[in-house]
Amino acid sequence: MDILKWINEKIIWGAPMIFIMLGTGVFFTVKLRFFQFRRLGFIMKSTLFSKKKDDGGKALSPFQTLTASLATTLGTGNIVAIGSAIVLGGAGAVFWMWVSAFLGMATSYAENYLGMKYRSKNPDGTYTGGAFYYIRNGLGSGKLAAAFGFFCILASVGMGNMAQMNAMSSSLRYSFGCPEPLSGIIAAVCVGAMVFGGLKRLGVITERLIPVISAIYILGCLWVIFANFAKIPDMFLQIFKGAFDFRAMGGGFCGSAMAKSMSWGFRRGIFSNEAGLGSSVMLHSASSETNPQNQSMWATMQVFIDTVVMCSLTAFAVILTGADRAGADGMKTAIIAFESAFGNFAGAFVSVCIFVFAVTTAAGWSAYGASSVEYLFGKGKRKVYLVIFTALTVVGAWADVDIIWQLADLFNGLMAIPNIWALLNLHNEIRIKTTDVDYAGSE
Repeated sequence: MDILKWINEKIIWGAPMIFIMLGTGVFFTVKLRFFQFRRLGFIMKSTLFSKKKDDGGKALSPFQTLTASLATTLGTGNIVAIGSAIVLGGAGAVFWMWVSAFLGMATSYAENYLGMKYRSKNPDGTYTGGAFYYIRNGLGSGKLAAAFGFFCILASVGMGNMAQMNAMSSSLRYSFGCPEPLSGIIAAVCVGAMVFGGLKRLGVITERLIPVISAIYILGCLWVIFANFAKIPDMFLQIFKGAFDFRAMGGGFCGSAMAKSMSWGFRRGIFSNEAGLGSSVMLHSASSETNPQNQSMWATMQVFIDTVVMCSLTAFAVILTGADRAGADGMKTAIIAFESAFGNFAGAFVSVCIFVFAVTTAAGWSAYGASSVEYLFGKGKRKVYLVIFTALTVVGAWADVDIIWQLADLFNGLMAIPNIWALLNLHNEIRIKTTDVDYAGSE
């Protein structure tokens, strides 16, 4: 366990990985002419406020790809992991989480553009794609594509399933006294009902469920924030001061308070929005949209909603209420934050939100893992994987919490390495044009 923790903190999510992820985001931000800053309104107009409807076919509509991919990212990372990041990295971790999000919007655009470009159309009118296709066909490395697929399977089990179930079962036990195995069984039934119906069922369910549960959680966070309105200026002071805290610089960069804040901000930001991992490519590549630029805008909006909106609201609630100073873990930190406005109902509110987010995240990640299994071992192994994945939902509910989160961080980082390598090598193939008119077919 100590060795795994050391690998994560010094190698996988140490200064080198932070530099690589930051550098990649900066590179694509410059290449795409800072579009996520200059044209955020245009991105929203082209996605959330566009008039494009579901084509009624078997392929996912662009909006369904957004909700399905949000289902994988709007998980415990938005509640539990953000609380943990602030407890471990200080309020400054929130600033670096924002940096990872805005730079990640460009990275997400790039990886999903390539995903759309290298996807293939199935006989039934649906599409198949993923990072392994542009790694193999674009980069020309079958071995690296296989490595990505293997790491994705492990990540789907770790981050996408067991880490979610562990946080979910802990919250239900804390709030309702529900035994972990029972929580796992209930979650497994819900996950199974979603994963064995195919991508279209996942898209239909998340299209209806994610906007509702997200709205409920946003309202809850706003309630806490407005109840502590007078503390907002001090909160931002804590965030920016903590982000650039140079204490302990004498011990080297990796030992500084700023480095610790950066590390946890990036680790938990990426854990939440997945930008740079290549995972969301599998869902966005299944869209009925035919233009890579249009669909990549949806992927960009996914990162914004997940981290800049949802994660920030959790972070604000935690810092404003001082919950991060209570000495609790991530889940209890979130509950303490909501207790200031919800009283004894806080535990139930947080636990229900965590349950829904955890189940939808697991269901979405099952699609990632199943696509990787199909790529590596053939379509016949897909159902075998889904059965094992659903069974591990129960295991994750009562497994050791520390090793689960350490493995989740490890597999996240291992996925990112081949994906980032491919993105940087294929950067010349990525195009964007942001105008106020329909740009389908433009370059």
